[in-house]
Amino acid sequence: MAKKATGFNMAAEIRALLTADRSMTGRQVLEALKKKFPSQKINENSLSVAFSGARKKVGIKKTVRRRKPDGRKKAARRRKAAVKSASTSVSLDALRAAKPYLAACGGDTEAAIDAVRQLGRLQIS
Repeated sequence: MAKKATGFNMAAEIRALLTADRSMTGRQVLEALKKKFPSQKINENSLSVAFSGARKKVGIKKTVRRRKPDGRKKAARRRKAAVKSASTSVSLDALRAAKPYLAACGGDTEAAIDAVRQLGRLQIS
């Protein structure tokens, strides 16, 4: 069954209220509409949906962009692999070999680690 035309357009009224005062909250809009249209039955859930849409149309609320401007989905970001913990067992011979290498790097462990990582990237299997 079709609704009767009452001359009350809730979304248009909300937009008009928000253009007049952009700082209004949903509760204030509800009170203003009840005051302006006392005979109208206003569903609060419908009002909150219309209020949210009106804020977007008026330009108050930023929309969350879930897609790139060309319409493609954003690529999921993957977390970096966790750094191996120091509790990994290393042989005593490897530690003895690392000691003079570390001394050659001036005792800077970060420089030694970077050098070993670069060496690992250069090795071709």
